[in-house]
Amino acid sequence: MPPKLPLSRLSFRLQVLLLGGLVAILFLAVLFAAFAALRYTKSSVLSEEKKRLLATTRDLATEYSNKADFARSNNEAPPLENSSSEASNEVLALLSRVVLQNAEGIEGGFYARSADTLIGYSFPTQEGADSADEDIVRTYRLAIVEIARQAVLTREPSERVLVTPRDIVLIEAVPIPDSQSFPGSAWTLKRLPSLPGTNRLRAYLIVVGLGLAALICVLLTLLVVRNLQSGVIKIEGGLESLERDLTSQIPIDDDPGEIKRIASAINRLGAILHEKIDSEKQIEDRLRHAERLAALGRLIAGVAHEVRNPLATIRLRVQMCQQSSEDPSVYESCTVALEEIERLNGMVNRLLNFSQPVQLHTEPTNLRLLLEQRLEGFAEKARRHRVRFVTNFLGDPHALSLDQSRMAQVFDNVIQNAIEAMADSGGTLCMNLTSDGSRSAGKREVCVEFNDTGTGISTAIVSRVFDPFFTTKSAGTGLGLSICHELVRAHGGEIRLVSGIGHGTTVRILLPISQPGFDVSSTMKA
Repeated sequence: MPPKLPLSRLSFRLQVLLLGGLVAILFLAVLFAAFAALRYTKSSVLSEEKKRLLATTRDLATEYSNKADFARSNNEAPPLENSSSEASNEVLALLSRVVLQNAEGIEGGFYARSADTLIGYSFPTQEGADSADEDIVRTYRLAIVEIARQAVLTREPSERVLVTPRDIVLIEAVPIPDSQSFPGSAWTLKRLPSLPGTNRLRAYLIVVGLGLAALICVLLTLLVVRNLQSGVIKIEGGLESLERDLTSQIPIDDDPGEIKRIASAINRLGAILHEKIDSEKQIEDRLRHAERLAALGRLIAGVAHEVRNPLATIRLRVQMCQQSSEDPSVYESCTVALEEIERLNGMVNRLLNFSQPVQLHTEPTNLRLLLEQRLEGFAEKARRHRVRFVTNFLGDPHALSLDQSRMAQVFDNVIQNAIEAMADSGGTLCMNLTSDGSRSAGKREVCVEFNDTGTGISTAIVSRVFDPFFTTKSAGTGLGLSICHELVRAHGGEIRLVSGIGHGTTVRILLPISQPGFDVSSTMKA
C-alpha cells in the first residue's frame, strides 16, 4: 500500500476548501496577469510616457511664462524676443535645468520663432553630435525644430515618435503664449532604449507561472479524487467483509475524518447486529427447548399415568405372594421385585413432577448456610471417593427469596455429578460464592460456582447437557441437569456449564438478589 500523503489525513471538507482557495488564487493571478499584460503593451507604455512628457513640457512652458512676466515687470525684454543674446540663452538654459532636474532621462529646451532655432536646452544627447558646436543629433534637431514650429503655428501641443534600430524617441512641444502672439514653444525629448511591453521574457514567465499554478490545481484535484476513491473502496471492502462476518472490523488509519466516522459507524453496526443475532439465536434455542419440554411433558404425563396403575397392581400381587409363601427363596425374590418396583415408581414420580408446572414456596434463605448444609450432607461420600471440598465464600451474605428444598435439589445434583466425575482418582471440588456481579443494568446477582477436577465433558456435547434424557452416564436417566435448569430459571436465575475433556467442569449458577417479577406458576417444568 503506498504511503499516506499528509494531505490525505485532512478531511474532505478541508481538502475541497484548500482546492477552492488555490483555484481562487489562480483566478486572481490570471486577472493580475491579464492586467499586467495590458499595462505592459507597447502602446500602453508609450501612452503613459507621452502623458508624463507632456506634463513636464507644460511645466517648462509655465516656468517660462512666469519668467517673461517678471522680465516685463522690470521693463526688460523676455528671453525668446531677444533670442540672439547670449544672456537670453544662458537664462533659458538655467530655467530648463531647474525644471528638468527631477525629470529622469528627459531633455528639453525652447524654440524661438523669430530666429527659427532651438535655444536654452538642457541634458543634451551625448552621442552622435554633428559638430563641436552642436549638442543635439542632427536627426533629432530637425524633428524637434519641426515639432516646435508646428506647435507655434497650430497653437496646440504637438508630438512625434521617432523609431530607430536602437531606441524609441518621444518629442513633445507646447506653444508659449504672449499677450498678443506666440513667440516660441517649449519642447522635451525622452529616449526609451527598451519597452517593458517589448520584453517577451516577462510574458513568458507569467505564462509559465500560470501554467504551473493550473498544473498544481489539477494535481490537487486528482489527489482529492484519489483520496475519496480510496475511502469509498475501503468502505465497500469493509461492507463486503461485514456480509461474510459480522465480527470483522474496518481498520481506521490516518484517513480523513469523514471516512473515520463512516467506518466507526459501520463497525458499531456490525457489533450491534452480531449481538442481536446472538440474542435471537439464544431466544430461538430457548423457544425450541421450551417446545420440546412441553411436548415431552405431555408425553411423559401420559406414559407415567399408564405405567403407574400396572405398577400398583404388580406391587400388590408381589406383596401377596410374599406373604403367602413360606419358601425363603420365593420371599427373597419377592423382596428384590418390590425394590425394583419402588425404583420404577420413583422414576414415574420424577416423570410426573417433570411434567407438572413448577410451584415454588419461597422464603428468605441464607445461601451460604444452605450451601454449607448441602456440603456437609456429602462429606462422607466425598471422603470415600477421595474428593476434597474447598470453599471460597466472599462478600456479605444475602437473604435471597428461594424455595430451599428445590434449590437444595439443584445443589445436590451438581455436587453429586462432580463427585461421580472424580470417583476414579479423586480430586478437588471448589465452590465460590460472590455477590458483586451484574448481568444487566440495575440487576445485582449472586453467583454460585462449582469447579471440579474431573474428566470433563466434550465441548461438542456441552450444549446438550440440559436436554431431558441426555446423559453421559451408563446408568443415568438424563433428567438431573434438565430439572436443575428449570428450577433455576423458575427462580429468575440462570445456570451455565463450561467443560472440556481433561479440563474439569465448571457449573455457574446466577441468582438475582432482588426478586424479579417472574411468575412462579409459569409453564416451566421441573
